[in-house]
Amino acid sequence: MLAAAACSSGGSAGSTGSGTGASTIRIGAICTCSGPLNQNPASRVYKAWVDRTNAAGGINGHPVQFLLEDDAANPGKSTTAAHDLVGKHVVAIVDMTNDDETWASYVAAAKIPVIGSGTSTTPMFTNPDFYPEGQTEQALFPSIVGSAKAAGATNLGLIYCAEAVQCQEGIAPLKQTGQALGLPVVYAGEVSATAPNYTAQCVAARQSNVSALFIADVTAVAEKVAANCAQQGYHPIYVVDGEILSNGFRSAPGLRDNLVSPSPNLPYFADSPAITAMNTALDRYAPGLRRNADDFTEIASEAWVSGLLFEAAAKAGGLGASGQPTAAELVTGLTSLNGETLGGMASPLTFAAGKAHPVGCWFLTELRNGAFSTPNGATPSCVTSK
Repeated sequence: MLAAAACSSGGSAGSTGSGTGASTIRIGAICTCSGPLNQNPASRVYKAWVDRTNAAGGINGHPVQFLLEDDAANPGKSTTAAHDLVGKHVVAIVDMTNDDETWASYVAAAKIPVIGSGTSTTPMFTNPDFYPEGQTEQALFPSIVGSAKAAGATNLGLIYCAEAVQCQEGIAPLKQTGQALGLPVVYAGEVSATAPNYTAQCVAARQSNVSALFIADVTAVAEKVAANCAQQGYHPIYVVDGEILSNGFRSAPGLRDNLVSPSPNLPYFADSPAITAMNTALDRYAPGLRRNADDFTEIASEAWVSGLLFEAAAKAGGLGASGQPTAAELVTGLTSLNGETLGGMASPLTFAAGKAHPVGCWFLTELRNGAFSTPNGATPSCVTSK
């Protein structure tokens, strides 16, 4: 994985939702909700979905309880969190960590489905028990290269994070994808989130005549890289994974002028009734979140889409319709979905029983002169094969 995804040690970091009885639908989440790569905003969005759902009467007449565990980006704590949640009889786990490979086989053996919300880890497109709500990682490089080509790039440069080994591991496949699609990768440079500046990387990319620069890192690093490059008079086309898009980019030097990005789901700034419904709920149940440009990124809004996927599966599988809600009912619902778009917020989703579920579609986004847009509207772009 090139894009760094971005919440108690060995215990529940919190819960929300009414009811603790046998008829309560319990959803667990394993979240890196602390540290520099934290996904705490995503957990807030999911909590808002739970609150909105319960205010509307729950799901199939059952209240929803949300159990949140913070692994603090520690693989051991992540595994402990999975065991804790299974022991609390959750019917599903929401994936908000990069350490899911440490517990993927355990929850699969326990027959607990993992439903979103981050989609940029390997189990999301290789494990039949993981159900992504948006584009998965095997399609990231084709989407990055395709977005850059659509913007008129003639080659591609890469700036990648130093904090995660997955970032370095992505260099070779990105180069292979660029070569295959006619957009060669001519520069790759590593950066640390704590570095005072990225001037050296900007100079090196300019000297390599990079026309489009893919920044595979968190939101704050992307903003700093582009600002440093602008100070050097270097203004490439910028490309980022859609999961790090934020309103802060609209005023960020460099990024605000010429940026393209593939988003796993319909981006949070799109003009859509489903987006409006999400925003209305967030303003009520997570007040102030959408106004924080650093917190409300695309990866946070993915948590909402993950909630919508849970709801669609729960209704399709009759979750709790005959009494105690079970994970098996949820899996039945997931594998009965066919071309489900979750109100237009996802590309068509179909999950075949017993098989992995790669999603090869994304939504093209652009940022020009401080304004976001979706050039193709709500129509996703897709790789020709998975």
